[in-house]
Amino acid sequence: MSAEAPGSARGELRDSARDELRDATEAAHLRLHAIPAFQALAEGRITLAGYAALLRRKLGFHAALEARLEEAPSLTAFGIETAARRRTPLLLADLAFLAAPEEAPSAPLLAPLPPFGSAAEALGGLYVAEGSTLGGRHLARALDAILPPGPEGRRFLLGHGARHGEMWRACCAAIERCGTAPEGRAGMIRGATATFAAFEEWFTFPASPAVAGARGAAATPEAGRGGGSLSTARYAAASSAVPP
Repeated sequence: MSAEAPGSARGELRDSARDELRDATEAAHLRLHAIPAFQALAEGRITLAGYAALLRRKLGFHAALEARLEEAPSLTAFGIETAARRRTPLLLADLAFLAAPEEAPSAPLLAPLPPFGSAAEALGGLYVAEGSTLGGRHLARALDAILPPGPEGRRFLLGHGARHGEMWRACCAAIERCGTAPEGRAGMIRGATATFAAFEEWFTFPASPAVAGARGAAATPEAGRGGGSLSTARYAAASSAVPP
């Protein structure tokens, strides 16, 4: 789809498209913050095993999202090249560093993300993924207790690196261009809502690392392993405890 130029339709829209998108998905976003694995990560309580399990679960989600974006209508009209924003290679690099290598998931291991029916819906889905990078640097620092200094093991959280700000601004500009018409906003909200719902489902079903992985959490076969600082030599032994 192509966005309309600013005009009378734009005048009927009181807020920016990004503000409207954020407001429409705020409740889902807040629920995700309450998932125990994400709380443990943010508070620096996650174990090595729990962190690797979380990365594996994120791999299943981002691989599904990237596949849906690839098959969706192109976003190039909005200045977005989705291939440049893929984050599965970063997840694979982190898992390899943890000595817990994981191939890109096959279909049964992908999050249940429905296809995007329009470019606007695809842009809404991309908004969810790109927005998740905003707190990544803080979360990367929260891993200091279990990872050695440097970017290794934290590449996913560090996101696009030096291009982070530039790519987020480009995403926001695309959202505003798409949102000049009410149907563009509605499509982005549908896409973002569906993506948040798939993310929440993927991280809350029983096998999720959300139920384990914090130091001091209730004991489970996974939760009690991997706590404390870790030298490179100990990665292989600790990662063997990571649940599938």
